[in-house]
Amino acid sequence: MINVLNMQSAIKEIKNKPQSARQLVGSCIDRIREREPIVRAWAWHDADRVLNELDEQLAKGKPGTLVGVPVGIKDIIDTADMPTQYGSKAYAENQPSRDAAIVRKLKQSGAVIMGKTVTTEFAYTHAGPTTNPHHPLHSPGGSSSGSAAAVADGMVPVAIGTQTGGSVLRPSSYCGIIGFKPTYGLLDMEGVMPFSSTLDTLGIHARLVDDIETVFQALTDTSDDKINHIAHTLTGKKIIRLAWFPGYDAPMASDDALTILTLAREKWTNRSSLPASHPNVSIEPIHLSEALFAKLGQANHTIMMFEGSKVHQKEYQAKRELLGSATIDMIEEGMKISESSYQDALTLAQACRQEYLKKMQNVDALLTFSAPGEAPLMEQGTGSGVFNRLWTTIGAPAITLPFGKGRNQLPIGVQLVGHRHQDWGLLALAKRMSQI
Repeated sequence: MINVLNMQSAIKEIKNKPQSARQLVGSCIDRIREREPIVRAWAWHDADRVLNELDEQLAKGKPGTLVGVPVGIKDIIDTADMPTQYGSKAYAENQPSRDAAIVRKLKQSGAVIMGKTVTTEFAYTHAGPTTNPHHPLHSPGGSSSGSAAAVADGMVPVAIGTQTGGSVLRPSSYCGIIGFKPTYGLLDMEGVMPFSSTLDTLGIHARLVDDIETVFQALTDTSDDKINHIAHTLTGKKIIRLAWFPGYDAPMASDDALTILTLAREKWTNRSSLPASHPNVSIEPIHLSEALFAKLGQANHTIMMFEGSKVHQKEYQAKRELLGSATIDMIEEGMKISESSYQDALTLAQACRQEYLKKMQNVDALLTFSAPGEAPLMEQGTGSGVFNRLWTTIGAPAITLPFGKGRNQLPIGVQLVGHRHQDWGLLALAKRMSQI
């Protein structure tokens, strides 16, 4: 019996017996059929079309690292054979003429596109219907709501999301899965509806770091030798050095989130908790300039609003009555931001990027909150990206690891932030830390 919850074992079985891919995809379809009325993770899913696509792929017998792997695609990413509505009534009948670059890459690797996952409108804050798989009265987070929920609920082993503030990492924390946002610009955004070209980044949701690595390798054409070399280098370290930085917005974190973050520090630095082969872990406070980093969250907001309002003015002018109130507010706010304020925000982001590079020279990664706490109730919105937007703004790679639960028994993760363009080092580190 193929294990739908273990992508690595499924890939091995499919490689030896290609027809077992139908069992994997069928299991996912059955799970969607069972749980979709409650979770509502999908903006579009057609089981018959998915199975037909799989059969055509298997008949061609083309090799690929992701052959038969079901993948969910956030509904702001264009697909030529499925509707793409960007989470908006303004695009209810929209059918792109070609696949986005990332969809083409996934198909070339043999992945099966299971459908389009729910997004907030234009990947901002106007929420769709998706609920948290752990409790239907709570939000899954946003804007990659359906992607995170579908993975967490076992509907697919992996899904693609996007992040402009905290839209991959926060819902991953809320849903109790792993979320990875690569270095800005590393994955091709062609065919993805833009919000803020300065900030927009594709991301990956999965249950295991191994699965993130497998998909990321297929998307970046990274060699096994490079990945193994980086992992071997980490294994050879005598000590892993992490920076402790709850941040200047730490008062916005719940007591539960602080407890979980503190537990991560205590567990990871306790030699008795570490496997015998694991390097010692040092977690020490790091000072990032308050004059810079305390203002970086607002800079993220300024850049988002300014650029987002320009991107979506055409919908505002032509289809305003079809837009959500939060989207209208965003566009109107962005239109009021001056060019000088926008340029100041960009300048601050660059200064923070340089400060981070300087202060992190002898540190492997930074440890901080993934989200303010447990997932909020549905009527309270999709939550705040306050603990993600700093790292998005400086373009650093970041990953959320599930670590515990809060008082409502909902998941809370912790976040590791790495060095720009050292994504594989961060993934290798995250894998080691997730095994403790």
